[in-house]
Amino acid sequence: MKLKDKVAVITGAATGLGRATAIGAAGEGARLVLADIDATGGQATARQIADQGGTAHFVPTDLSQSADVRRLMDTTDKHFGHLDILINPAAILVDPGTRIDDYSEASWRRVIDVNLTGSFLLLKYAVPLMQKANGGVILLVISGAGVLGGSSSLPYGSSKGGVRGLVLVAREQLRPLNIRIHAVSPSEMATNMKLGAIREMAAKAGRSAAEAEREARPGLSSPEHSAAKLIDLASAAGDAAEDAATIFDGDWDTKTHSLSIPSDRKLQ
Repeated sequence: MKLKDKVAVITGAATGLGRATAIGAAGEGARLVLADIDATGGQATARQIADQGGTAHFVPTDLSQSADVRRLMDTTDKHFGHLDILINPAAILVDPGTRIDDYSEASWRRVIDVNLTGSFLLLKYAVPLMQKANGGVILLVISGAGVLGGSSSLPYGSSKGGVRGLVLVAREQLRPLNIRIHAVSPSEMATNMKLGAIREMAAKAGRSAAEAEREARPGLSSPEHSAAKLIDLASAAGDAAEDAATIFDGDWDTKTHSLSIPSDRKLQ
């Protein structure tokens, strides 16, 4: 088992990549604390893991709220006394296709607060728990949006570029603590967030939302595909990627545990 007896906090656990990662990590022996703003979905994921013989505690969490993130880590400390792994797939995307001069300040702040400030708060409260374990692994999920190109949503792309910047700065602070941190960009996936954005963009353009979703699905991978790579990176096999701050899904080979970087892409 790749994560046997490791203590892991996984966000966004109600749906999509967070849920797939939580179920996969439990199957690899991890003991979990799950976070999501969706209590019904998060509790359902925890129950499924428990029914399959795993250990998972769910904590309702709004990542934009410092008190919520602190409670998440306090709960981890209470149950397990330390933290080995933090994986943060949680994110929101609001108002896709809205031009910058029409974009509301309230929507901008909400997305930045969840996606970027939430990542900062997770690091702030997770690091002391990882020190108790004499090290750990942190995987913050980003996107090609705001890193390799644009996005349908102004603050979403900006927040993901910001998370990558957070990793670039924090990794030098965390290295002496034996904490490995990466910004990980998965493949485009058929998640509720992605499909919702596709439907909303189509409706704004006067197209059939259902037709747009049907057309997009063949080009989208399953959350389980990227979840397997996150789990591999969180394990000891991921030590092979220690020098890469940014890892794109297609760069990491779960069979050889190695990075294959295209010649036109330089990882920093």
